[in-house]
Amino acid sequence: MQSQGLRIQIIRSTDEFFLLEEPWNHFLDNLPGNRVFLRWEWLYSWWKTYREDNYNLTIILVFRENEIIGIAPFYVVNISYMKVIPVRHLLFLGTKEGDVISEFMDIIYNPGDENTVIPAVFDFLIRENICDDFSLHKLETSSKTISVLQRLSSDRQYFSILQEEYESPYVSLPATIDDFLNSLSSSMRYKIRNNRKKLEKYPHVVFRKTLDNAELEKDFDELARLHQLRWQSRNFPGSFADKSFSLFQKTVMPLFLKNGHLDLWLLSIADKNVGALYNIRHNNNIYFYQGGLDASFDAGLTPGYLLHSYCIENAIQQGLSEYHFLLMGKLDEYKKQWAKNSLHMCDIYMARPGMMEVLMKSKNKAKTYYHSLRKYYARLNS
Repeated sequence: MQSQGLRIQIIRSTDEFFLLEEPWNHFLDNLPGNRVFLRWEWLYSWWKTYREDNYNLTIILVFRENEIIGIAPFYVVNISYMKVIPVRHLLFLGTKEGDVISEFMDIIYNPGDENTVIPAVFDFLIRENICDDFSLHKLETSSKTISVLQRLSSDRQYFSILQEEYESPYVSLPATIDDFLNSLSSSMRYKIRNNRKKLEKYPHVVFRKTLDNAELEKDFDELARLHQLRWQSRNFPGSFADKSFSLFQKTVMPLFLKNGHLDLWLLSIADKNVGALYNIRHNNNIYFYQGGLDASFDAGLTPGYLLHSYCIENAIQQGLSEYHFLLMGKLDEYKKQWAKNSLHMCDIYMARPGMMEVLMKSKNKAKTYYHSLRKYYARLNS
């Protein structure tokens, strides 16, 4: 489909998605500040793992002549609101309602093309009647996508609201590890140096990175084991208890290893793994995605502090720019001990004209029906 000199192509099949690896990553890699969670490997692996029967792949490519100038990585979920009204719900690939898998999501375009690409995508979705509402999660608040979507929503009388904001701490890496340590609080410096000194008393200490697929197979199991140990000690199930999450990581991690994006580090003492960090290297940055530790190994030793300090030191030595701790959860206050800076993300919800009114009427009808049932059964039991 063509509009204003642009050509729109919609990708609906997994086979078509598979063929996009080279043009997708080539386009993304040439954009400044692009994020790892928008890479083809990540989103394709997510789709292969998490798709369900009511999910429809809806990737929109925007071309100027034969050149890609925009990629909108979407899918549509067909749901029944209040078990009454069918709704076609548009989301970013890599995201699900109430589930944090991917961060820094966005429509992909060259800087300066946002007022060309985003309206073309938005108008196509409306013209082709592809969805009823948009639920777009984890956009960086500095993204120009947000203001363009808000303007388009207002122009077309769509309901639009910015929802929950999320904090994502990161370290701007200095020239040396001493510069970094001096930027921390005195208590943090003491913890790091004290832990390193304690480590010296142990025999055969190894801090290593996974180098090949043979190591990855074993190291993945250790990452999952240590992650589960950490969270089970806090009476939480842990991410790797979810079979889909584990399968997703088993799919994407070999692809990242092949392309030089996987930094999986393990700390072992006397041939026993006591800590693991699953970091992702991309665009001169490190993203800390998952970790695990055996807190029972030595109550006086904190493997988490040791691993992060070694990984940050390694990133500094390699001249990388930033070390990202990603989204702050309820139990993640420790991230602010490491990182003085933060980025922020938010969700944006949009619905076509009349959609919110229909949904609210349905909700009120359901409430009325529920209350009438309660009264009916109350009379029966009286």
